[in-house]
Amino acid sequence: MVSELSLNLPENIGQTLVLFENKVSFPFKGNLISLDIPLSNNFIFRAFYFLVALARFKKIVKREKPDYIMGFGVPANIINILSNKKSILRVDTFLSSSNGNLYKILARNLFHRAPQVICVSKRAAKDLVENFNIEEGKIKVIYNPLDINKIRALAKGPLTTDQEKIFGKPVIISTGRLVEGKNFVLLIKVFKKVKEKIKDAQLVILGEGEMMPELEKVISDLNLKGEVHLLGWQENPFKFLSKAKLFVLASLQEGLPYCLLEAMACGIPVISTDCKSGPREILAPQTDVEMEAQDIEYAEFGILTPVSNEGVLGNAIISVLTDATLERNLAEKSRERAEDFDVKKIIKKWDFLGY
Repeated sequence: MVSELSLNLPENIGQTLVLFENKVSFPFKGNLISLDIPLSNNFIFRAFYFLVALARFKKIVKREKPDYIMGFGVPANIINILSNKKSILRVDTFLSSSNGNLYKILARNLFHRAPQVICVSKRAAKDLVENFNIEEGKIKVIYNPLDINKIRALAKGPLTTDQEKIFGKPVIISTGRLVEGKNFVLLIKVFKKVKEKIKDAQLVILGEGEMMPELEKVISDLNLKGEVHLLGWQENPFKFLSKAKLFVLASLQEGLPYCLLEAMACGIPVISTDCKSGPREILAPQTDVEMEAQDIEYAEFGILTPVSNEGVLGNAIISVLTDATLERNLAEKSRERAEDFDVKKIIKKWDFLGY
């Protein structure tokens, strides 16, 4: 998101990107400053580094004198609020469902100070009003943008010989950080049941994270070695997405799942749990954002299923992989819906920055 915003804002807007660590995986425009703060899971170290980051960021703000200061992510948002009065917060999660009680307490007591809050979904925005003391008038909902032309060009990229062997079979694909909230353990268990109906099906997961060892153990315990492929972080995920039969998002919570939009831009059918928030707004935009799927819901642009329901998710996957007409219709609907999130349309929503 930072990359797309950086590359597509008008040339007359100067940009400085401030990162906790000097680790860059995506292209960007503007100057880069690193706070040189290592990320740590240890509470004491995390608290210490937070204070160091806050002090360093205040110095940067004083030196740079920006017109707008935007935070991405809860820690950055808190630092933003505490360091200046020009803070624009960007909330990219359904905050009530996110992990980290301390962050939620800080958000509840600090976020209302910000003059403006950008939220990635209507349901997440409603959560901020109802549970985090933020005035509705301060919130602007701006969906995540896609550079569809770039994605579709990258989607034509070649696979290696070994990868081609995998994708020569029906592939279910999912992407994301390997963390609990993405619910990959459940997806692997569901895939085991799918294999009973579709013998040659393969599951591909792209991403890195703390749960890699646990996922490898689940795969081994279920005798799925050679059937489930953990391919790690990929610089070009689109060449994999475009060659899969189906994208599945099994998440417990989201904000507005970017991976779902990327899969749709690649023109493949999508199934998502109806978690808070985002999937419903993407796949069933005409429905009430507070609705929750109780069974397989064949929505306008994809399929929604209840959160953490192995049976329903498995049946939904099988229904797509065994019905060629349904698969073609969903693929077309994915391409159609992705156009609504094209960066050329979404970037106009940022015009409050003064261009």
